[in-house]
Amino acid sequence: MKENTNIRRKRRRDLIEATIAVIAEHGYAGTTVSRVAKQAQVSAGLMNFHFDGKDMLFQAVFEHLDAEFEAVWREHLAAVDDDPAARLEAMVEAYFDRRILTAEKLPVWFTFWADAALRDRYRAAATRVELRYSKELAAEIKRLLAAPPQAVPKSQLMRRTRDIAAPLIAMIDGYWLQAILNPGRFSHRAAIQDCLNFVQACLARDRS
Repeated sequence: MKENTNIRRKRRRDLIEATIAVIAEHGYAGTTVSRVAKQAQVSAGLMNFHFDGKDMLFQAVFEHLDAEFEAVWREHLAAVDDDPAARLEAMVEAYFDRRILTAEKLPVWFTFWADAALRDRYRAAATRVELRYSKELAAEIKRLLAAPPQAVPKSQLMRRTRDIAAPLIAMIDGYWLQAILNPGRFSHRAAIQDCLNFVQACLARDRS
């Protein structure tokens, strides 16, 4: 029984990965059960056994990408101590982890955010994903701003946190877009360093 469960789980994952490849190439409108079945080298009947239609496929893909990002995020944080600078660096690195930022997965994320047929359906869920990590980033920025020897006054702390966190999130989103538009010129390490340099410049200005 356990062996059968493992086989079904692996087959389901293979079908999700095949769907990701098809979405990346054809977008929402061009993704069909038959194309996914062909990509996965299985029959349409087997596809229908695991996923009852295109909508279920897209739901499974969204949940898969969300869970994968969460696992990578927690893995990066587990590798550092409670120092806010180290945690912030780990978070930025997680955004640009090569398991997340791939030629196939990036277009799929943008499909969920931008495709007219999907964005209303997944807007709330995608917003929750964005807010979850944005809040964690902001929390570490707030800790850095509140740290001695020249801590930002409490009356200014929330505003300064937002002043740094909001542009940082925009930078990350912008680099994700660059990774799609110019994949040959995109550098994961340079993007990470640019984001961290921005935060350091903001902190230095507050402490000068």
